[in-house]
Amino acid sequence: MAKLKIMSIELAAHKSRKNEVMDYLQKKGAVELSLPEVSDGMSFTDYSDDRTDIQRKEAVIVSAGDILSKLFPVKKPLTAMLEPRKEVSDAEFLLMKKEFSEIFIQCKEIVDLHSEMTGLKADMIRYETLIDELTPWKGIDIPLESGFTKNVAYILGSFRGKITKEEILGVLAKELPENPRIEIEIASSDDDETCVVVFAYKDECEEVENVLRSIGFMRAPECPDRTPSEEIKRLKAEREKAHKAADECKDKIGEKADLREKIEFAKDYLSLCRDKFSAFEKIPESERVFYLKGYIPKRDAEKAASYLEKHFDAAVIISEPQDDEDVPVLLSNNFFAAPLEGITGMYSLPGKFDPDPTGIMAFFYYFFFGMMLSDAGYGLMMVLATGGVLLFKRNMEKKMKNMCLMYFFCGISTVFWGAMYGSWFGDMINVIRTEFLNLPEIRLYIWMEPVNSLMELMVYCFLFGLVHLFVGVGVKAVSEWKNGDRFGAFCDSVPTYLTILGIAPIFFGLFTEVPPVLSKIGTPVLIVGLILVILTAGRSSKSIVGKLGGGLYEVYNLIGGYLGDVLSYARLLALGLSTGVIAEVMNMLGVLPSNKILKLIMFIFVAIIGHIANFAINVIGAYVHTNRLQYVEFFGKFYEGGGRAFVPFEAKTQYIKFKEENQS
Repeated sequence: MAKLKIMSIELAAHKSRKNEVMDYLQKKGAVELSLPEVSDGMSFTDYSDDRTDIQRKEAVIVSAGDILSKLFPVKKPLTAMLEPRKEVSDAEFLLMKKEFSEIFIQCKEIVDLHSEMTGLKADMIRYETLIDELTPWKGIDIPLESGFTKNVAYILGSFRGKITKEEILGVLAKELPENPRIEIEIASSDDDETCVVVFAYKDECEEVENVLRSIGFMRAPECPDRTPSEEIKRLKAEREKAHKAADECKDKIGEKADLREKIEFAKDYLSLCRDKFSAFEKIPESERVFYLKGYIPKRDAEKAASYLEKHFDAAVIISEPQDDEDVPVLLSNNFFAAPLEGITGMYSLPGKFDPDPTGIMAFFYYFFFGMMLSDAGYGLMMVLATGGVLLFKRNMEKKMKNMCLMYFFCGISTVFWGAMYGSWFGDMINVIRTEFLNLPEIRLYIWMEPVNSLMELMVYCFLFGLVHLFVGVGVKAVSEWKNGDRFGAFCDSVPTYLTILGIAPIFFGLFTEVPPVLSKIGTPVLIVGLILVILTAGRSSKSIVGKLGGGLYEVYNLIGGYLGDVLSYARLLALGLSTGVIAEVMNMLGVLPSNKILKLIMFIFVAIIGHIANFAINVIGAYVHTNRLQYVEFFGKFYEGGGRAFVPFEAKTQYIKFKEENQS
């Protein structure tokens, strides 16, 4: 377990080499830039206009990619997520960079074509709507325009729902009893709409329309130059024309579908440019020189400094950070512990005086995960799935590889504990033997059956928990010893060990029989431990009363706290028991039918569905509760956290990555 040594780096070079230096640092990804103090004659440059221009171009590039994905989707296999990014050399990157302008033009054309196609589709919808509105009037052989003759006016309109000519005339007769000179013609009628033509004398037209409006009358869409049939014919022709034009736009976009890979490059290229301009704003410069400051891992410092001085005529200073600097944290562990660095980071990275807990946590993490999932069949599924991925996809990205490694080790632990408990997809082996092969049951467990040894297993869970907690106390003591506080290392560990070991026989005696010799030894050990706690726990207080009070208070906290902590490890039993019991229930449901063939079919179906569901639920449970045991019980004994992650200026790309090339 290790925190990498982080050094401070300062660099000054001629302003003309700034872009080259930043390109190198971005590809190397080993330096975290910080905001330095500005000296006389130097100032920061505002690159907001450049970043705005990049954002504008990104919007076009991303839109073009989305359009191609939507119109011409490419199905990718489930294993695509395991594929690494495409590796490119510096020379290949420069060639693609030269093509960017042409790629952008092509993307702009895709966006414009799609915009035109969208407009044409909107026109098609509009034409379709107008056709629907005119269809009820297609039996009318006059233009859809309310108008006048010398003495008579006619109005075209509609009512919601079905209404008869007599009902309309009845309303008019009631509202206009002295004006019977009205004629109505029904153009069409159904349950949704009734279309009519109303004839009235010109000077009475407005009054008639007002009455009709009171019962829901609405004027028809106007079509002054054509009859409804002629207008419908014209609209259909326009719709077809728009449809054809939209298809042509789509075909033209389709001709550019081979741009996908280049669009992916363009996205990454713009991302690199955007990040670089953001980094430029942390770099002060004078008329001729620029200056940057940051942090770099010691393992990379000498090589990077040598390269920068040799190729860019830069002046580079590598030094120890000052005590008051907020130095970032970068973890480095072996293949067994590295997959759990993300688990540590989810809680908090180690602070300045904290050790990296990942390595020591790794053993317990895998150990407890397997104990909670505790079915060898489920463990084999994890081992085979993740092991197969690790074997056949060796060039995976680091994050994906670490995730597979984590579940691979968790799977191995699960197989171990499943074998200890005799759970292979529950009791599937014995169910198959007795129900289908007419063979007697066999012993499946190596150590014990949880269902038949609950109290014994619970005691072991508490013992494992106690070891876990004691290791946490030991890590704190070692850390204090290394930091020069040797007395603190003794006071924070030995009294705790003696007190808890002394009271342990009493605690475990509540659940099982404890050998008399342990109980006899436990009493004097407990007394010595309590005395040491009382004498040392309040050592930070200046008065004797304060020291004594602090010690007595710590006795209460120590015994009560450890009691609660140890009891938390009962979840190792609870989750492990639930996995096996549910698995056995699934097997039992599968053999309920008495007919052999039906029983076999039912058993296969229930076994597949039931065990997949049980596996999924309990993997999540094991993950959550294993994390909790580390975060609450284990880290609580020694870990402060609060460290800041090392965030280098690097190539944050989605589709490409730079090849590791020999740099000298």
